[in-house]
Amino acid sequence: MFKKIVRYFAIKRLFKYYQTRQRSTKIKTLKNSKSVGILWNPADEGSIETFELLRKALQIKGIKSTGIAYIGSNREMETLATITHSGFLHRQNVRWFGRPQTSDGIEFMQEPFDIMIDLSINKAVALQYILVYSLATFKVGWQGANHNYYDLNIDVSEKPQCKFLMEQIVFYLESINEKS
Repeated sequence: MFKKIVRYFAIKRLFKYYQTRQRSTKIKTLKNSKSVGILWNPADEGSIETFELLRKALQIKGIKSTGIAYIGSNREMETLATITHSGFLHRQNVRWFGRPQTSDGIEFMQEPFDIMIDLSINKAVALQYILVYSLATFKVGWQGANHNYYDLNIDVSEKPQCKFLMEQIVFYLESINEKS
């Protein structure tokens, strides 16, 4: 019960900041991007394979990608650190309102990515905090039942799976017309 109350106030605080924040958005595609930040949640089914698949696809296109995931247990962190090329936020390294306390999380948030891709289906407050405070130019993902913090919101409510979300994001980022 206490966790739900804390989560409620953390999300409310995030949304209030998001509404007052001045930020300029610029539409980015995979053709005109040099760097991509990827948020993902290992609790989502198939997320590990999906993250690696997206990372490799971006690498083939010559796009630098960096990922960060939110994990709840030490065992999960030890296992995932050996099989993925991602940074991790552990629940012990995150403040109650979602702010990362480790250099990995803070540096990721301050990196000026061309595109921020949120692959998470299950929304963690820490990942939403990074999304809202990120300096990324263009943010893409699925809002789910929460507030929409994205410049491009992909609706996967009919099939809420990480891999399907990734496929839709890549499709739309490749389909956007680049007229300036």
